[in-house]
Amino acid sequence: MHQQLKKMSLIGLILMIFTSVFGFANSPSAFYLMGYSAMPFYLFSALFFFIPFALMMAEMGSAYRREEGGIYSWMNHSVGPRFAFIGTFMWFASYVVWMVSTAAKIWVPLSTFLFGADKNPRPGGWVA
Repeated sequence: MHQQLKKMSLIGLILMIFTSVFGFANSPSAFYLMGYSAMPFYLFSALFFFIPFALMMAEMGSAYRREEGGIYSWMNHSVGPRFAFIGTFMWFASYVVWMVSTAAKIWVPLSTFLFGADKNPRPGGWVA
């Protein structure tokens, strides 16, 4: 049976980078706190952070395309196995903190979406 190779579109790649680095939970929080003045921040961060980040990840991915270990393989070739393990462990451990903060940040935008206003008793309560 012949399998077709699936290719990622440019929009899919942009959304994957944006979600993995900045996250969708931060967008409503920034807009909630700053309103339309958050738009220049988004443009600034896209130009000076996301585009260079995407180019770095593309370079690392193409340099180690035969490797199957992801960030561990990249760090193993750069700094050795000990620091590769430490760096990879810290990278995965940071996801625990990220999940807790994302779970806390989702309630204010959800409340605003459902009720038209933030029902949290403290202004900006969980967002800040």
